[in-house]
Amino acid sequence: MRALPLRAGSFDGAFSWYSSLFMFDDATNLRCLAELGRVVRPGGRLVIQHANPALLASAPVDASRRVLADGSRVEEASRWDAAAGVDRCDRRLVRPDGTELRGTAELRYYSPPEWGPLATAAGLRLIQITTTPFAGEVPDAELNRKAPDLIAVLERPT
Repeated sequence: MRALPLRAGSFDGAFSWYSSLFMFDDATNLRCLAELGRVVRPGGRLVIQHANPALLASAPVDASRRVLADGSRVEEASRWDAAAGVDRCDRRLVRPDGTELRGTAELRYYSPPEWGPLATAAGLRLIQITTTPFAGEVPDAELNRKAPDLIAVLERPT
């Protein structure tokens, strides 16, 4: 993500879903965004999706458990740090034989006011920020604070 093995302007557009760009510190995240912008042609668009910071702020601590088809158990606990804009998620997988795998992921979710400066610093132009409506809802001009996703549409200037 930091150095894509692709020619500049190779694509008409690109997308990043579920914050796959933003697993690093702010400087590296910026580099990843700029690199994705580099491989899009001038006038091309990027669609970047990540969790909605406003929704995370309404429930900053969350946990879940589920059982997979093979009987493995997955346990997750996350904490939203609004000041840093970072969600820290601890995940534990317990296999049927009792072995465990554990890991922690930190994902940076940018607030709407942060997107303009972030886009500019990456050499891109912010076109729109929106949130996903729930099933059956009509998209609203206002950002939905309860929507699960924030989506930024960016353009590589011509």
